[in-house]
Amino acid sequence: MDTDKEGMKRFTDVLKLIVILQSALEQMDNIKTIPNLYRQDVKNSINTLEKKLEAWLKPLLEGAIPKSEEKIFMQIQRGVDSILDKTIIEIHNITD
Repeated sequence: MDTDKEGMKRFTDVLKLIVILQSALEQMDNIKTIPNLYRQDVKNSINTLEKKLEAWLKPLLEGAIPKSEEKIFMQIQRGVDSILDKTIIEIHNITD
């Protein structure tokens, strides 16, 4: 029983990480549209990080989640959208 709980915890932790990293990748794409911020050194760093994250995420997604489980991929995308759609105030749950 504990093994099932531990396995589910690991699985949900990996899914959470995937959502966060995918959100970061998409947010990095948004940063590319800010000319003053997106200098050559930042561009190189972001491109390197994107490549590393994508190379790391791809086997996780392909290995951990069967392609037939489209529902899980949709949940991941909803999580990403949920993060990206929030304002910084909403992320920090700041109330007036």
